[in-house]
Amino acid sequence: MDFNFNIIIYIVVGVLVAILIYCLAVASFGYENFRENLNELNQEANQYGFTTRDFVDQLNNTKFEGKVELKLCNEGEDHFSPNYIALSHKTLSSNSLASLAIVAHEMGHAEQYKNGVKLEKHWKRKRTGRALGKLFVPLVIIGIVVSLISIFEIIDSMFVYAGLGVIGLAVMLFLFAIYNKFMEIKIEKEASDFAIKFLKEYLNDKELKKCKTFLDSARLTYWADLYRTMFAWTMLTGKTSMFK
Repeated sequence: MDFNFNIIIYIVVGVLVAILIYCLAVASFGYENFRENLNELNQEANQYGFTTRDFVDQLNNTKFEGKVELKLCNEGEDHFSPNYIALSHKTLSSNSLASLAIVAHEMGHAEQYKNGVKLEKHWKRKRTGRALGKLFVPLVIIGIVVSLISIFEIIDSMFVYAGLGVIGLAVMLFLFAIYNKFMEIKIEKEASDFAIKFLKEYLNDKELKKCKTFLDSARLTYWADLYRTMFAWTMLTGKTSMFK
């Protein structure tokens, strides 16, 4: 019985270690993998040579009745906001598969916005998180200090519970951050699913497969960000913000 129990313990520990190694690997190399895919697909034009601007205009007219306004933004800051999509001049003038996939993804967010309040609720959670996130470090420091000076009886020992309560609030903020990041992954996946549906009408199967691989690598960066937040204590991952 003891032998079997020890084997189970070893298996559980081994599985947990394997999961930790996988998460740290994604946290460390997820962004690099995306950049490699981006650089590669930026060099490949779509078979018909139409530009991203052509794609956006036609998609906007056929799927959104022309209601999505187009605005310019700085390079690398392409995004969707309520009722408009912001794209850089470089993205708009490109005919690469990478640019088409990026724009299709942002139009996927427009589809989410059109179909319900899921995206708006997510934005509200992020704004709440950014506001409350400023309290995380002060709460941790206050909680630890109060707990320690209570333990060493510098102040009444009853204050140790207050210190633990403050640390508990910090833990709740941390869990809220993890929840937000996990929900963001779901939001991004749905936007990418819409993107693939849009692109099916314009690309051949080979091009579509490459765009899907690219969008998957982009979503991996969100997993990397989640794992960086979860395992920041190991000091083995890159830096990130809990509520960015």
